[in-house]
Amino acid sequence: MKKNTFFYHRILFYIAGLFIMSIGSNLFLKAALGVAPSCTMALTLTYLSPFHSYALFNFLINTSFLILEAMILQQFGKMQIIQLCLTFSYSLFIEFTSYGLFFIEPHSMIAKIFLSIFACAILSIGVSFTISSGFAVMPMEGLVKSIAAKCDCSFGSVRVCLEVLFTAGSALASFFLLPGMPSVGIGTVIAAFLSGNITNIFSSVFHKKINAYLGF
Repeated sequence: MKKNTFFYHRILFYIAGLFIMSIGSNLFLKAALGVAPSCTMALTLTYLSPFHSYALFNFLINTSFLILEAMILQQFGKMQIIQLCLTFSYSLFIEFTSYGLFFIEPHSMIAKIFLSIFACAILSIGVSFTISSGFAVMPMEGLVKSIAAKCDCSFGSVRVCLEVLFTAGSALASFFLLPGMPSVGIGTVIAAFLSGNITNIFSSVFHKKINAYLGF
C-alpha cells in the first residue's frame, strides 16, 4: 500500500473512532448517572453555564489539556495543531450525534445503569479505534504522556491521578453549586472500572484487523 494511502486510511480509522466516541459520550448523558472521569469537569461547566453546550465545554477542556501539554513540552508544533483539529472534530461529532439519539429516554434506574454500561462499551470501542490507527492521541492522552515523561512515572499512574483529580473537583463543584451531583455518579464509577479493560480488549482485536487491512 502506498504511503499516502496508508496515511489517509489511518486518518479515516481515527475519525471513525472519534465518531463512535461521540455516540458513547452522548449515551452517558442520556443515562444521566454521570460521565467518564475525564469528562466530568466539562459536564459540570455545562450545567453551570447558561449555554448548556456539552460539546463546547468538551472542546474547551480538551484545548486546556493541549495548552498544558504544550507548556510541559515547551513547544507547539505540528502534532499539537493536529490534536486541536481532532478535538474540534470530536466536539462537532458530540453535537451532531446528540440529535440522533433523541429517542433514548431511560426511566428506571436499572435501564439507566445498563445504558451507562453500554455507553462505556461504545466509548471504549471508539477509543480502541483511535489507538489502533496509530495516527495521533487526544489532548488528554497527550497531557498524560508528557507528564509521565517529565516526572518519569508510568502512563497509567498519571492518568489515574488526573482522573481522580478531575472527578473530585467536579464532585465538589457540583455539590456546592448544583442540586445534586449530575456530572458524577454510578456511570462515572462504571467508566472508571470498565473502560480500561474494554479498551484493551478491543484495541488488541482492532490492531490486528487494521494491520491486516492495511497489508501488514
